[in-house]
Amino acid sequence: MKKLYVFNVLVIAAVLFALAGAAQAQAPVNIVYPINGGSYPITGPAPGVLNSAYFTSSFSVTCPGGQWNVKWGFDGTTVGSATFYDQFTSQFVHKLPGGSHLFWVISDCGDERVKFNVGN
Repeated sequence: MKKLYVFNVLVIAAVLFALAGAAQAQAPVNIVYPINGGSYPITGPAPGVLNSAYFTSSFSVTCPGGQWNVKWGFDGTTVGSATFYDQFTSQFVHKLPGGSHLFWVISDCGDERVKFNVGN
């Protein structure tokens, strides 16, 4: 009976270890901010229509082994690009008009997009 108990404990430990590794896997492109579906600025603007806002964005890209390329932008316009080795992280401010926007990041090893609103 004791051997069966030890075997079950080892099986459970192996399963938990495998699941922990899968839970920590990182996507090649990770947009940190803006959050998909979010409305900004979070603290309400003065009453009336918000015509534009300075907007902070943040993302990271991790591509294993070697030189890679990444570009990013809003809607259909590229606002930046870089060549990097293994990992690239960016945080920047860009002025955007009020309304709906799409922030996108495209790298050689993956891509991600989020939709958000500036203003009401």
